[in-house]
Amino acid sequence: MNGFGITRSIPMLCEAREKKRGHNWSIELLIFLLVFLIGSILESIPVTIGTCIWLFGQENIMGIAIESAANNDMSAYFDKLSDIASNMPSWIMIVTLFATVLLTLICIFFCRWVEKRRVPSMGLRRHNAVMEYIVGALMGIVLVALSIILCVFTGGIAEVSLKQFDVGLLALYLIGYMIQGMSEEVACRGYLMVSMTRRNPVWLSVILSSAMFSLLHIANPGFGLMPFVNIFLTGLVFGVYVLKRGNLWGACAMHSFWNFFVGNVFGISVSGTKLSENTTILQTAVGGGADLWTGGEFGLEGSLCVTIVMIAALAIELFVMPAADDGRFDAPVPASDAEFGTPAQDIIAE
Repeated sequence: MNGFGITRSIPMLCEAREKKRGHNWSIELLIFLLVFLIGSILESIPVTIGTCIWLFGQENIMGIAIESAANNDMSAYFDKLSDIASNMPSWIMIVTLFATVLLTLICIFFCRWVEKRRVPSMGLRRHNAVMEYIVGALMGIVLVALSIILCVFTGGIAEVSLKQFDVGLLALYLIGYMIQGMSEEVACRGYLMVSMTRRNPVWLSVILSSAMFSLLHIANPGFGLMPFVNIFLTGLVFGVYVLKRGNLWGACAMHSFWNFFVGNVFGISVSGTKLSENTTILQTAVGGGADLWTGGEFGLEGSLCVTIVMIAALAIELFVMPAADDGRFDAPVPASDAEFGTPAQDIIAE
């Protein structure tokens, strides 16, 4: 991959290993899971509080609970809870998206104070950040559009029509997805992928962080082989893009605008999560074809159309896309890199 412009000489990778050498890939994954678990627990606190407030505000929910307990039969109560939970208001989903900022903060805290990495080593560089984000957002929209067009041609999507929607809710969802997309990119690329490169080959770090990114969706409705493959490929696309550009902002934008356009613009399930009716601009009718083309319950990301688009995007990144001008590193290689040699003898070229 050295010929693809992806080496250990990228500034963010050099900065990541200035203080600490890092761990074997298996240890890095275990540490990541622990950090992610802590972040997820913190995320769940505001969501749980909001959900409980809403649930116990529902008419007769306490009466049903008391009656079920008195009859020593809680099945009616849990059936009622299940019915209510399936029709939760949009604001709970918005709270869920906004709460992901806590995962971002936990990852930054861990990298800064435990791994002794500076924030720019996570790809959160100030230089040209706004333009990188805008370009990444446009690329995310293009990837969605190409996937939708391919699904239409293969019969995965039968019809797309305009519908009524709430502009205010859409704005909140957009901001929420900007926060949520950034949180996953900070965790899986800015933290995990970069941390792994301190001691492991870059190609292995990209692959393993992408696999972990995909497995984080394992509990989503409709998850299976095709969703795993597609999210893995998407992780590769995001990971290579980060390394090519030398920063994280473009990948954050691609991730966020992919989710927003799939869910809130086209009204398709985002990784198995279906949004409520008044929060989508378009109504997309699924075709009568097999789940291979429609994506099934998981949505667009479970279809072969996305597989094709992501493979093409990855090929373009590797063989066509040039590395950013500021994506190289001319300063001396950190002492901890002695066994890897100089950037010209990068481990990734072995």
